[in-house]
Amino acid sequence: MGSPWSELLANLAVVAMFVSAWIHTHVWLDRRPALVKSVAFGALMGAGAVILMLTPMQLQPGVLVDLRATMIAIAGFFGGPVAGIVAAVTAGAFRTFEGGIGAFAGAVGIAATMLVGVAGNLALRGRQPGMGDIMILGAATACGSLLGLSVLPQSVLERVLPEVVFPSTLLIFVSVAMSGLALHQERRRIEALQSRRIFKAVVETLPDCLNVKDLDGRFIAANPATAELMQAADARALIGKTDFDFYPVETAREFRADELAVLKSGAASAIEQHLRHEDGTDGWLATLKAPFRDKSGAVVGLITHNRDITARKQLETELAQSQARLGDALTHMADGLVMFDPEGRIVLCNAQYRAMFPRTAEIRVPGADYRDILRASVALGESIAPPDALEDWISGIMALQTHANQRQIRLADGRWLDVRTRPTGNGGSLSVFSDITEAKEVEAELLAANEKLDLLAHRDGLTELLTRRAFDDALAREFARARRTAKPLSLLIIDVDWFKRFNDHYGHPAGDECLRVISRCIEATARRPGDAAARYGGEEFALILPETDARGAFIIAEKLKGKVRETALVHAASEKGTVTVSIGVGTFEAAGAAMEIADLLRRADEALYGAKAAGRDRVHGWRPHVSGQRPATSLGKS
Repeated sequence: MGSPWSELLANLAVVAMFVSAWIHTHVWLDRRPALVKSVAFGALMGAGAVILMLTPMQLQPGVLVDLRATMIAIAGFFGGPVAGIVAAVTAGAFRTFEGGIGAFAGAVGIAATMLVGVAGNLALRGRQPGMGDIMILGAATACGSLLGLSVLPQSVLERVLPEVVFPSTLLIFVSVAMSGLALHQERRRIEALQSRRIFKAVVETLPDCLNVKDLDGRFIAANPATAELMQAADARALIGKTDFDFYPVETAREFRADELAVLKSGAASAIEQHLRHEDGTDGWLATLKAPFRDKSGAVVGLITHNRDITARKQLETELAQSQARLGDALTHMADGLVMFDPEGRIVLCNAQYRAMFPRTAEIRVPGADYRDILRASVALGESIAPPDALEDWISGIMALQTHANQRQIRLADGRWLDVRTRPTGNGGSLSVFSDITEAKEVEAELLAANEKLDLLAHRDGLTELLTRRAFDDALAREFARARRTAKPLSLLIIDVDWFKRFNDHYGHPAGDECLRVISRCIEATARRPGDAAARYGGEEFALILPETDARGAFIIAEKLKGKVRETALVHAASEKGTVTVSIGVGTFEAAGAAMEIADLLRRADEALYGAKAAGRDRVHGWRPHVSGQRPATSLGKS
């Protein structure tokens, strides 16, 4: 029998070899289910234990000493119960096959060290082990291995125990400590790599520009949004270059002056920059610049975040004071950011995202399932969803997480959020939430203003009644509605009697005032919301009366004729002595399904002709037996 130190140190090399093999190959199993990974880890450690038992220190025939306890304890501690059992069964089966007087003692030692490893894993309760935990594992494993030796026959135990107890326990402790620390460092490396991958995905999918420059203004890092802004082929095309390579000289100088000011002050600065491209296009950027420092605190570069606010600037120009308030809101608006894994669980989110959803802020945390969050948001009255199709609504939102999109949502409290979603490389997604409530309000104000301008464009400048074009649109609309609802529609055409004589006698200013007086009489007569009065042409007016039959139209026409006479507007050139009007009435009845708009206009026009032919200052309706061709002379001249 050789020196126990030399033979057990050879075992230590085998332990290191198998631990190293796992460190360099486990990444192939990272995407496999946890059970598969545990079984593979246990099998590898079990194989290592077998190799160790093939090169043991043999105390006497059938009595073997090696470092198999290290492999079994490591399997249980780092791989969990499944890995520990697989490793122990593998090693135990081989030891039993080898036989000898130490077979039973070997089995006991294997079981004891397996229990030590599994118990240590369970004691961690899911947390990552520290150096202290690994040292405790080493000591416990060394003690567990002694348990196997203790069941050897007394005669054997007295002869071999003094010789191997110290080197075996010491080397088991050392090998467990070294192996555990190696696996611990590998776990930390993987976690750091995952963290870097997450933050890289955040930066690359961020819709705003983010870049880092050195002290000379050269790009050392940039995201795709920066390349798009600078009209570069991709982010790599920016590395090593400056703004002078992409912008006009004047723009690049202004940007460089802003950078030097921040570098000189050593403090972050938020500014607005006017952007000009070589092709002549321009825009505005909201820019945050902050010094980039090394570990010693020395400034070694500059971090820049840009947001395109060109559209906001244009709205400010169009909407003046109202849009200035919106610009201030957008400048100080904080975006919410949330990232999901492929299963829809939150990987990370910022405080702004949680603040946008105050009723469910406590459950919008890493690890939470987005589906559960959406259900709670609806239940708490925060989000709006169809009550009878809640699950379909949730499924629709989850489907949107799989591809790039931009949408707007409205919350139950009336706020509007703009949501920009981009998929990440690992199958997850990143969403940016912006509060656009004020922008929506301004949009509504602008729409109302445009509607008002549109209304004014359809008013006659002299009488403030509808123009002929607006009248045509209104008549078409009401005629279609009357045909659809089978309700009557009447039309009055009104002519000022002997208006040409009035103009010739009193002058055009007086004529204009006369038309304004008539228009006020028409407005005072037609006061229902659906009634529409228009200046039909010259001294002619028209009045649309929805849901009014011939009898009702006659009553309104007579009332209007009387109001005009009540004005007592002197008209010396008329045999009536005052200004009067003649009115023709045409009516579309539900029974007249074959009637068209042109027929209604013709009937009202012929009725007006009849009223004038009968002596003026009259109301006439259309009668088939007296209908005929109207004289070619304009009514405005008669």
